[in-house]
Amino acid sequence: MINPCRLGILSWRAIFKMKAIILKYKNVFILLLLTLLIYQFAISKTINEYLVSEKLEQQLSKAATSEELIHALEIERNHIQTKLDKFASDSIKNKEYIFHLLAEFCKNKKIRLRDFPEEGVAQRGGYLIETNKIVAEGEYANLLQLINHIEYDSNIGKISSVNFYVYKDHKIQKDILLAGIYIQNLSLK
Repeated sequence: MINPCRLGILSWRAIFKMKAIILKYKNVFILLLLTLLIYQFAISKTINEYLVSEKLEQQLSKAATSEELIHALEIERNHIQTKLDKFASDSIKNKEYIFHLLAEFCKNKKIRLRDFPEEGVAQRGGYLIETNKIVAEGEYANLLQLINHIEYDSNIGKISSVNFYVYKDHKIQKDILLAGIYIQNLSLK
């Protein structure tokens, strides 16, 4: 090994100063290392346990108010169920019943029911959605009254869509206003 003093890079005095500095800061380094080890093995676990304790106390306080929350959710569920029951499909609201109610109204308002095709049934979530399409012919104001009657007065179902379109009847050379009305009813599976 080459002696650095011989090369003239470091003198013996500089080497002794470096050793003195290392010995002086050795105690500081040991103290710093000891502090880190104490934190890692003792204090950090205590802090983690404190945070876990805080979370558990919050959950416990939520559990104390859970009865009130359950009661509020039951009230909301009952409110939604009453709204849903308004449009629920059952044996009374079958296709013939809907046709009979609409025929009476249409006769009084001079609206002609042109088409009443088969209903479509779809499953979503825990419900069956029955969609009936009605095609009615008449004046615009009367067709709007029919739509209002279906959704609000008779509670036949919920109107999901209405399409107005004009049909040209070549036999009588006249434009005819038609409304395609889609009525939906819900039922549980």
